[in-house]
Amino acid sequence: MKTLVNKKSLTGFVFGAFMLGLVFNPLAAQPAQAQTVSELQAQIQQLLAQIANMQAQITGINQPQGVSTTFTRDLTIGSRGVDVTSLQQFLINKGHSIPAGATGYFGPQTKIALAAYQATKGINPAVGYFGLITRSNINGLGGTSGTTPPTNNNGNNDNGNFLQGSAGSISEYRLTSGFNNEEVGENSEDVEVTGLDIKVDNSSDIRLTSVQLAFAKDTATNDRFSKYADEVSLWLNDKEVGRIDASSFTDNNNWTKTISLKGDNVIKRGTTGTLVVAISGARNIDSTLEGQSWTVDFMQIRFTDAQKASISENPNTGTRTFSFESFATASNVKLKISQGDGSINDSRVLNVHASNKTRNVDILSFNMKVEGNSDVELDSMPIEFTVTGAGHLDEMASAAHLYMDGTRVGTENIPTDEETVVFNDLDLTLHSGKTYEFVVKIDLLPVSGALDEGDTISATIGETETDSASFDAEDESGEDLSDANKTGNATGGPHTAYDSGIIVSFVSASQTNTNNDGADNDTGTFTVKYKIEAFDGTIYVSNSAAATTTDDITDSTVENNGVLYLIDKAGTATTDDLSAFVSWKKVKGNSTSASNGIRMNDGDIVEFTLSVARTNDGDVNDDGIYRMLLKAIGWNTDNSTTFNVYDFDLGDYKTDPIYLN
Repeated sequence: MKTLVNKKSLTGFVFGAFMLGLVFNPLAAQPAQAQTVSELQAQIQQLLAQIANMQAQITGINQPQGVSTTFTRDLTIGSRGVDVTSLQQFLINKGHSIPAGATGYFGPQTKIALAAYQATKGINPAVGYFGLITRSNINGLGGTSGTTPPTNNNGNNDNGNFLQGSAGSISEYRLTSGFNNEEVGENSEDVEVTGLDIKVDNSSDIRLTSVQLAFAKDTATNDRFSKYADEVSLWLNDKEVGRIDASSFTDNNNWTKTISLKGDNVIKRGTTGTLVVAISGARNIDSTLEGQSWTVDFMQIRFTDAQKASISENPNTGTRTFSFESFATASNVKLKISQGDGSINDSRVLNVHASNKTRNVDILSFNMKVEGNSDVELDSMPIEFTVTGAGHLDEMASAAHLYMDGTRVGTENIPTDEETVVFNDLDLTLHSGKTYEFVVKIDLLPVSGALDEGDTISATIGETETDSASFDAEDESGEDLSDANKTGNATGGPHTAYDSGIIVSFVSASQTNTNNDGADNDTGTFTVKYKIEAFDGTIYVSNSAAATTTDDITDSTVENNGVLYLIDKAGTATTDDLSAFVSWKKVKGNSTSASNGIRMNDGDIVEFTLSVARTNDGDVNDDGIYRMLLKAIGWNTDNSTTFNVYDFDLGDYKTDPIYLN
């Protein structure tokens, strides 16, 4: 291992040692009496020159050999760090313009410069994303330093280290596990198709100098290899050591070619190195060639040892099969949609203004995840809305907004007499393996306009939307994702708009069984507690309860008894032998009793308790498992016996089941 010496520390040490020599050597430290000031100055200059010479030697000791910055991570828009600065300086040194300079922030200027560099090197797609292929390309050039590794005395270049040992050999070759019928997609880059584990004995380091590969098609047809592939590359322990055009493999040489190796191509004695063959697919593979299989064989490995002996041998490991496919098939890219934030999607009351728009109201939350080996370019996406009460969406809202991971990425005006909003020109890159959170927000119209209190709105994205022509999503090759590769759905709502209304929250649920005498006359008491907050006006909330046998409350109003509950007996609703009452207590504000409920002012909060008792009447048929569910809460703004129905998100407002006999 090299020991790096700090230049300043070593300089200080040398200068200090030199001056100590002067101090403790009287002959050197004390000039003769006859010396003049000019002679002393000349002597000092001579000493300074000696120090400068030492510093030059120190610089040689401390000078980095090979790569000064080795890139180890992907970089894209928004990345920051020292490696970004190094990449920017590298691009500037290569003649690509970054007007802001090497700032350490990966912005649009860096993306443009990187794309230009990729284009000059034939790296596809040249889109300015710093991934594995480009990273390997620059690291293979020696990183950002551009220095050339020194050559040792006997000519065996080992990045500055001599090959150690005597006469060397390779003790074992074996095909690397994990490769099995790999797929090379059109326009893909460096798809690994096979590997060779090379185990070196303990006698000597070895340096690989060349590898001979043979390709063969699994059918008798003589299709040119270059119809399928663009390049063949070799990688030793994840570092590129060779690359050749696929056109070098022809039927004249039986699709066999020797590739000379370069770079960090040394395997230390007593260790195993892995040599991988990677293939870049042709830019456009004819559809008639898709699915065709080829084999690849390591025909010959040539290497040198520490004694400069050059050895060639056939590993005799057999072949591996791979196929050429369309980019979409090979990358196996899928875009999956799933439900997002439940607090947004669950049905709820939307508090709208009486005379002004209510902006940026959350309507739908969903996630998108990219699976496979390709990024996805998302350019447009439709969202389907459903409204009730209003004739069309434009009678409830004026604009829709799309947010991704908290940042607004699109805004569209609501189309006239349409319920579909298409977010266009999104220009979003969704990276493979990542999940993105999307939220759809809308600007609701005021109640004084076309919107009426009680109108509802819901939004969805699913198969109908992703299969439509207005959903534009492509893989890295520019091919549209197939309908089968866009799956999942998400729905929000329905949400109901009110200028004044209530917001309900769950507090608790409990149940008890009073066993009277064991003769089929148990009493079960079921209790649900909930809080209600009034907003934007005076609200009257029902405190009179009634049993219902309807599991789905669909009526827009409830008469008289505004609190509806359901007693479930083993899956069947019953209204027999029940008694119920609703109690309440103030939590905030000055709520009071009224003739048809509880009067609540804007901002008041009241906790309500619904208690229902079920007593068996001695009939053995009454025995069973019971529970209670809160189904609806009645409220209004005029203290009448006709109530609006609040039945949003009441799924958790229920007790556990108990057995009564």
